[in-house]
Amino acid sequence: MNRLIQNHWFDNVLSKLLKEYGFHSEKTIQSLDRCCSLARVSNRCAASMIIMADFQTYRISSDQPLHPDAVQQLFDLSHILKEMEPEFGSRFHKENFFSASALWHQIRDFKFYSWAELKAEDGTALGWLCLLDRSERKNNKIELLSIQTLAEMLMEELHLRKELIKSERIQNEIIQLAAHDLKNPLAGIIGISDHILYQKENTAELGQIADLIKDSSKRMLHILDDILKSGFLESGKIKLKVSPSNFNEIVLQAIRSNKASAERKSQILKIEQGEEAFALVDRQRMLEILDNLISNAVKYAPKGAEIEASTRLEKDQVLFSIYNPGVGLSEEDMGRIFQKFSKLSAKPTGGESSTGLGLSIARTLTEMHGGEIRAESMGMDKGVRFILSLPRAVMAA
Repeated sequence: MNRLIQNHWFDNVLSKLLKEYGFHSEKTIQSLDRCCSLARVSNRCAASMIIMADFQTYRISSDQPLHPDAVQQLFDLSHILKEMEPEFGSRFHKENFFSASALWHQIRDFKFYSWAELKAEDGTALGWLCLLDRSERKNNKIELLSIQTLAEMLMEELHLRKELIKSERIQNEIIQLAAHDLKNPLAGIIGISDHILYQKENTAELGQIADLIKDSSKRMLHILDDILKSGFLESGKIKLKVSPSNFNEIVLQAIRSNKASAERKSQILKIEQGEEAFALVDRQRMLEILDNLISNAVKYAPKGAEIEASTRLEKDQVLFSIYNPGVGLSEEDMGRIFQKFSKLSAKPTGGESSTGLGLSIARTLTEMHGGEIRAESMGMDKGVRFILSLPRAVMAA
């Protein structure tokens, strides 16, 4: 067997894709059966067959009842395809190949004559929808278009189902996250309220208690805000109101907003700014992006650390960079750092909470501005740098 072909059929990526599309689930099998039946009836052929790329799954629709052994022989014949050179697809209809095989006398009533790939979003072939007949038959443009359309419709249905399952999973994660992260501050407020009842005469302590209630409330508000914002972004309900803005001023405002948090951890938040730079941004949303990046650095940098931020111009781009000398990112972390609810190796160094949504929100808002965010890290315990780039707005003199 061609080793490259073998690696393709059984590699982990392909197995993962087949699992994502749920090719072994009852609903998907029903969809495969329906597609087979439509392909056979619409093309008026003896049988149609779906063969998955793992060569372990198949479905068939025939105009006459077939003995299970005959079906198995057809499926066994499909195994020969994976032993051929990459052009095997173009040889589906060439009877010479099949009639020369040792299996041909057992399934001589059927001849493969047309096929269409079942493609994932990235173009990977997950399987084939095949047409078979009892007499010699050639492809024609109408039949080829028909089977290709059916294959595309099947994959669109499976893709929508995959996205629905993903959406339900995210919804469940949001509910679990909210329940988990809101529980502690709510419990804290209840405990503090009980304490107030016993300390209501002690006015000196009431100020400290009020601060605790305020901190707990802020944590809950931050969690709810991230969840709502993520949902609004997903549904396209957030619209930008852009105008030419002094980017350096927005950065300074975001730095000032995070100074108190840094000081509580004895951190030094340094900012070095280059020449004045303007960008076409929604000022409020840009503050949210910068606040996410800066607060993330404060959250994950060690106590007493020096966090370095800077702005500069580079050709037609305005750049913001922030570096914290904390735990850094593993190779696995780098691949999922901007995903929702991603669990990373690094943990907040001051016991802060994290929704796992902040960087995902920041990236989506940045892309809406026509910019990008990337993360750089040399590995664990080597710190991490985030770089935000935006198109520069050229102001008239």
